[in-house]
Amino acid sequence: MQLSTVQKLGGISLILGSVLLLVYSVLFPFLLPMNEMNADFTLLVLNPNWISLGVGAFAGVILMIFGFSAVYSKLYAESGLVGLLGLFFVEIAYILQACKVTWEIFLWPVIASQRESAFLLRDFIIKNSALVITFRVIASITIFLGIILFCIALIRSISFPKLGGILIFVGAFMYGLGPLLSVYVAMAGIFILSIGCTIIGLTLMKKYAG
Repeated sequence: MQLSTVQKLGGISLILGSVLLLVYSVLFPFLLPMNEMNADFTLLVLNPNWISLGVGAFAGVILMIFGFSAVYSKLYAESGLVGLLGLFFVEIAYILQACKVTWEIFLWPVIASQRESAFLLRDFIIKNSALVITFRVIASITIFLGIILFCIALIRSISFPKLGGILIFVGAFMYGLGPLLSVYVAMAGIFILSIGCTIIGLTLMKKYAG
């Protein structure tokens, strides 16, 4: 398979992944009872829309892992160590995000549906456990490092629009701060990041893959 074909498929993958995450960020606050989130988080998890939203987000994350690799195949010659480290940390960050979403799809609904275990989510026992906090800190660090380095490579590059790199950076920064501020900040971050990734994906697919 020619590199141009891989890049075209990667561009398509990045666009599709971005669209899925965009849909997720828009629908999440509308399809779930956000006003109940702080009082009883299990009401969100047991909502019929919870799993379908999670599956869409999971698919989007997986598609974007391949998409970023394809973008790097165009960047590597001009991005040097910054681009390589950016790709490494971005890929790790998205793998960790995929892991997190699998909990939300496969484990949290089971926990929330059982009277004996629902308190683990309702009272934020899982969220505030030392191991989960460590996981979230590592995930935040990798996404910050990855996006900062990868976006530096994108913005410096002559191959892609600078706007795409800037939007990805702003969106990822807002998403990373989301747990400290508000779920709405995180959702807005996903929205902005997805637009930036769509710009990069379209450029890769049309301009460089024939």
